[in-house]
Formats: sequence, C-alpha cells, structure tokens
Amino acid sequence: MKSGAKVFIKNDALGKYLFVLRDNISNIAEPNCWGLVGGGIEDNETPSEAIKREVLEEIGINIFNLKPIHQMKVKHNVNGVKYEVDGYYFLAKTNAALDQIKLKEGQKALFFTLDEVESKDNLAFAVKEILINHKNILE
Repeated sequence: MKSGAKVFIKNDALGKYLFVLRDNISNIAEPNCWGLVGGGIEDNETPSEAIKREVLEEIGINIFNLKPIHQMKVKHNVNGVKYEVDGYYFLAKTNAALDQIKLKEGQKALFFTLDEVESKDNLAFAVKEILINHKNILE
C-alpha cells in the first residue's frame, strides 16, 4: 500500500476548516467518515506534491501556505484486510468558499471549526488523533 498525504485546509475568513464526508462504500478506508482531502503518494512525488495534486483532483481549489504538521503510521482495515501506511499531514490555507469546491470524491464537503468536527461520531480515526494531540498547531 502507498503512503498517504492529507491536509487540514483552513479558510481564515470563515475561521473554519474543510472536511469531506467520505463515500459510504466498503472497499475504502473509513467509509462514511468525515476526513481530510488527500490520498496516495505516487512513486515520483513528495508528500507535498501529492497534496497539491490531490486537492486539485478531488476538490478543484487552490491552496497556499502549505506546511507539514505531523507524520504517523496509520492503520486501516478494509473488508477485513488490515494494513499500515505512512501518513503525512499538512496545514494549508484557502480563500475558496464552499460554492467554489467541485467535489469529485466523497458525499459532501463542509467547513467546520475544529470543535465542531471533533464532536462528530464519524470522524476519521487519524484526524481525531491529530486533534487530540496536535490541535494547538492548527489553531
């Protein structure tokens, strides 16, 4: 399995972060959970290059001030197959509003404060862990 890169995208004007409700299908990690934009890192790219590509592919907006905030092993269980990948997490900014997002993966995208998203029962595990341990980096 490929390493992955994900990004907390903040809109300062809103004071909120963009989260995507993942598709509700069994062959992906954490179906029907709120998570971050991102995906697999290709063989020829760095984690930051992967983030820029994934953001354009998945939601079609520009991000800036990209900075790494955390790296961790992420455990997944997809249809009973357990595996672990390296996860690279970033923080970035956007000026894009919700109506400018062209969602190509997932059920919907919304902006939340960190407290709002942290209270979700269906928050992706790695996102929850980062918020517990590194929320101060994001605020």
